[in-house]
Amino acid sequence: MTLVDRSRYPNLANLTTEVLKVWPEHKRYLENSLGPREEGLLSFSEKLAEMVSRLATTVHGGISTLGDDYRFLCEEIYLPEEFYFRRHGSYRLKSFEEALNTVYNNAPFMSRYMNGLLMSDVLWINHCQGLQHFAEVYLNSLPGNAQLLEIGPGHGLLLHLASQNPKISGLAAYDVSQKKVDMAGKALKALGAAKPVRFELKNILDDSIVEASNGAQFDAIVFSEVLEHLDRPEQAVRALLHLCKPGGRIWINVPANSPAPDHLYLVREPRQAEDLVRSVGFEVVDTAHFPMTGVTLERALKQQLTISCIIVGRRSAGLRQADNSSLDNSSGPSLRGTGRTAARAPRGDAPAPRT
Repeated sequence: MTLVDRSRYPNLANLTTEVLKVWPEHKRYLENSLGPREEGLLSFSEKLAEMVSRLATTVHGGISTLGDDYRFLCEEIYLPEEFYFRRHGSYRLKSFEEALNTVYNNAPFMSRYMNGLLMSDVLWINHCQGLQHFAEVYLNSLPGNAQLLEIGPGHGLLLHLASQNPKISGLAAYDVSQKKVDMAGKALKALGAAKPVRFELKNILDDSIVEASNGAQFDAIVFSEVLEHLDRPEQAVRALLHLCKPGGRIWINVPANSPAPDHLYLVREPRQAEDLVRSVGFEVVDTAHFPMTGVTLERALKQQLTISCIIVGRRSAGLRQADNSSLDNSSGPSLRGTGRTAARAPRGDAPAPRT
């Protein structure tokens, strides 16, 4: 059972076939997700599927395990969070400590969670569109010889895509977890990244980040599906301003209305996140809004359905360093996001995933 032309998109066909082996009722959703994709997005989906297939070789059980974990993500992780969001109009957790105790310290759960999210990058149209914007729009807008930093590299997909772009001359990644740094390094090796990456154990909410010696280092900063994991989002974006060179650009990907077991910062509409970026001193030079599978942007806004919100911010060439005295680290948890967002998918052929 294949939903795409195997002769043109062999990796995408194989991935969807494996999912349907463990979840045949998901066929209708996959048809709704893949059917509207034009040739350009299908070709990019094939590229992502090939990357996921390489990463599957590092997972015990390969693609079959990823398919099982994708169904687990959809049915067992996000469905309860969706019910809570619909009943209460808010995310369930309020602090990082809650997420640490209930999610991040549960290694078996986190393994399945991350595996499922990896599959979502291909299967959920808004995730795929977001990655396509990064690879084909944002990276190509950068100057030559750009130094790029990703905060929270997750599976390493964005770093790998950046390594293939000739405009990028140097790559760095920050994370607070050695385990996640090791995971990203292993993933980039499996993907065959074209350029080396300098990994550093750093927390962007630490006082040391906003010291003068760390200022204006990067032409490009990638902050994808991390902001929603924070209870101090403004402080994090101010830290990005400090790290960014004058004239440099940030790429933020944050979901609106995306309940998940470790999401804290609720974006209710794209403008909310865009205003946050502007408030710290960035000029917003580009935005893109990708609603969940099967709905229009208008419907997503009206019904508070998931939208992947892409924001490209530019630091003015004449902007002075921000006043870091406002970055009070005296209270609240540190940034320890997964580098990934959570998202929801349907039970069987119910309405599509929401992020």
